[in-house]
Amino acid sequence: MLDTSFLLPSFGVDTGDTIRRCLRCLSEHKHEVKIYYSRYGVLEAVLVLLREVRRGRLKLGEAYEMVEVGVSTVVYSLEAVDECPRVFRDALKLYGMEHRDIFDNILYSTALTGGMYLLTVDKKLKMFIRENGLKDVTLDPEGLLKKLL
Repeated sequence: MLDTSFLLPSFGVDTGDTIRRCLRCLSEHKHEVKIYYSRYGVLEAVLVLLREVRRGRLKLGEAYEMVEVGVSTVVYSLEAVDECPRVFRDALKLYGMEHRDIFDNILYSTALTGGMYLLTVDKKLKMFIRENGLKDVTLDPEGLLKKLL
């Protein structure tokens, strides 16, 4: 399952070479692996664009177009996960453990519950998982490339 950073390029947001390389690799191996997204990752991507509008780095009209293209690309190119109620309970538990990014908590819990990897570049999330002895279902770009190449 893709973390939001891997969805943002579909919205026209440049997230760097590492993510581009991973997305290219996933595309080349799309018949070997299933690639999932969470609707909550899409929501977070929309909020990233709104933050850029508030900061004056993006015009609202530009954001309209970026959202339409981004959501269409993600929804029609990838498979959505269905979050069960347990995901939200577990996400709140993580919040109670002082990990305050509810989107990360939902994505991690979804991957864990669904028996998937969460492809992420989020070092804070990975450190939080390690420090708290949680099951690590995260996969960083290097790990992805090792598995696929």
